[in-house]
Amino acid sequence: MPKRELGEILLEADLINPAQLAEALGLQRTFGERLASVLVRQHILTEKFAVTYLGRQLGVPPVDLSKIEIDLSLLDVVPLDMCERNLVFPLRVEGTRLQLAMSDPMDHALVSEIEFKTGVRLAPMIALESSVKNAILEARRALKAGVRRITPNVQRPRDARPAPGTETVTAPAPSTPQTAPIKIVPLEEKERAVFETLAGAPLVAPPLPAPQGRVPAVEEVVTILAVDDDEQILKLMEQILQARRYRVVTASAGREALTRVKETMPDLVVLDGMLPEVHGFEICRQLKTSERFRHIPVILVSAVHIGWRFAADVKEKYGADDYIEKPFENAEFLRRVETLLNRAPAGLSPASEAAARQHLKEGVIALKQDRLDEAIAAFSKGLAIDQLGDLLHYYLAMTYEKRDMVFHAIDHYERAIQTNPEFYDAITALANLYQKQEFWRKAVEMWELALAATKDEAVRARIKDHLLSLL
Repeated sequence: MPKRELGEILLEADLINPAQLAEALGLQRTFGERLASVLVRQHILTEKFAVTYLGRQLGVPPVDLSKIEIDLSLLDVVPLDMCERNLVFPLRVEGTRLQLAMSDPMDHALVSEIEFKTGVRLAPMIALESSVKNAILEARRALKAGVRRITPNVQRPRDARPAPGTETVTAPAPSTPQTAPIKIVPLEEKERAVFETLAGAPLVAPPLPAPQGRVPAVEEVVTILAVDDDEQILKLMEQILQARRYRVVTASAGREALTRVKETMPDLVVLDGMLPEVHGFEICRQLKTSERFRHIPVILVSAVHIGWRFAADVKEKYGADDYIEKPFENAEFLRRVETLLNRAPAGLSPASEAAARQHLKEGVIALKQDRLDEAIAAFSKGLAIDQLGDLLHYYLAMTYEKRDMVFHAIDHYERAIQTNPEFYDAITALANLYQKQEFWRKAVEMWELALAATKDEAVRARIKDHLLSLL
């Protein structure tokens, strides 16, 4: 079923009328902003309503930038020029991850790029495009004025006096020494009723901002990754978990599951044992032998292998935290999930993540200086910490290739691509290696994958010509 447009849904809910929608669409075309941002600027919707609905639609946590205080020291991690280029803004550190407001949190390539450039793990969140732009503008003004904290707000009533207890602090313009308090606009009663239906939970009056920039509870939702190649079972698991207000991320194949683990760092993984591309048992083994991911509880699910003895073997051999046979009872499935969530240990320490990055750096230096044994040792130490480190696998494969250890190289190129299916350099390196070994079918498969991984039309044309020469 095609995704319904936001304007269509709002019209049907009687939140806007056709004239308001037509005007908003005209402004959208003129200014190039998204419809939700235009509606908030026009004071037709509140920001909280807009981002919460968009978050539910996309399956990512929303953030209402008008309700949180942001420490601008985070711009030391994600610089302001990077924020401006990519329409992102750092919010706060949660555990070992940095919450990042994004106008497009589904841009996984951008998330990976920022993680690589900054060296930190990210937790992407959906924010209004206009609010992100406003946060960047206010941050520039605040830094010039010597202010270190801001509360961006894109929807400001111009002539309203603040009600007691509703004041928020915003960054002053350079010429304004004092910050004028502003009133938080309450939801209208009609909007409140529809919000309750769309967001799936009763709506209460918005809480006052916490004194130290605490992000609202909606951003602390538990994330569960559900993986199954049976669409009906995947939908069933999603419905069971969403009914308990968990954020559910889904995947239907092995490589996709590995990508989702890296992107979302879920609080728990429910994993079908038999998957296309990479089996769930192997994914579980990789997670549980990785210092970076081993803290994530994993429930393996299978209809093929039954019996308590097999369940015990799976837990022992692959490190699974629990094992469930299909078909399962909904209540029992939920009980198993919540048991693991309640006893889940803390995640990887920032020191361990830093150690993995240091091993990568040392290995690259050794590789450039042709100290191949030292490079292999460094990359292997990094992989002992982070089994899903695509760059670690890639450079280790490159080192093995220089040592003429072809099958070791193939193995690690494959693992890099399993973790990051759009890793163009790894895909083309593996394609060329398969060609050298005269594995023609595998070479064609990799070049086809490379074709899908690049958007450069000139490169795509060359790959197509090369594929024709191989077929």
